[in-house]
Amino acid sequence: MKILESADKEIWQKFKNGENEALSLIYAENSKKLYLYGLKITSNRTVIEDSIQDLFCDLVKSRGNLGDPDCIHFYLIQSFKRHLLRQLNKEKRYKLKNNDEEYIFDVTYSIEHDIIVEEESNRKAVLLRKALNKLTPRQKEAVYLKFTERLEYRQIAEIMGMSIEACRNLIYRAIKSLKDSCPVDSSVLFFLLRKCDPNKSH
Repeated sequence: MKILESADKEIWQKFKNGENEALSLIYAENSKKLYLYGLKITSNRTVIEDSIQDLFCDLVKSRGNLGDPDCIHFYLIQSFKRHLLRQLNKEKRYKLKNNDEEYIFDVTYSIEHDIIVEEESNRKAVLLRKALNKLTPRQKEAVYLKFTERLEYRQIAEIMGMSIEACRNLIYRAIKSLKDSCPVDSSVLFFLLRKCDPNKSH
C-alpha cells in the first residue's frame, strides 16, 4: 500500500467523523486541481465553481454514509466529473452520447526550457504541440490523467467509463502517436507531458 493512500485513509476517516479541519485540508489540497481539470472540459468557470461547491456540499451531507476510497484525489476527480457533466447537460451545452467525442477535452503542454538547449527546445516544443493536436479528446484526457494527475490505469478507466484494457490501449495509441509525430527520447517526452500547464489551455 502506498504511503499516500495510507495518509488519505486517515484524513478521510477524520472527515467522516466530522472533523472540519480534515474537510478544510481535503478542500485545500484538491479544489484547485479540480478547477483546472474542469477547465479542460468547459470554459464556463461559473459552472465549474458551482460543481465543486455542489460536490463538497454533497460530501458533507452524506459523509456518514461514504465509503473509504484508497485515493481521495481520484475519488474527487471521479465525483466532480459526474457533477460537472450533469450540470453541463442541464444547460444543454453538451448532448452526451456513448461515443469517443462526448465532450471536448482541451489541454496545452508547456515546455521547460532548461531541460533542452534553446533552439532544440523550441523545435521540440512545436513538434509536441502539433502531435498533441492530432490526438482525439479522449486520448488527450487519458494522457492528462496519466501523466499530469498521475492516476493508475484502473482509476482512469473508472473516470472515463471504460475497461482497464481499453484504457491501456487508448493511452498506448496516444503515446505511439506522440512518439511517431515527435521523435524525442521517451524519457524526455514523458517529462514534458508531466509539465502540462493547465493555465494555458484557454
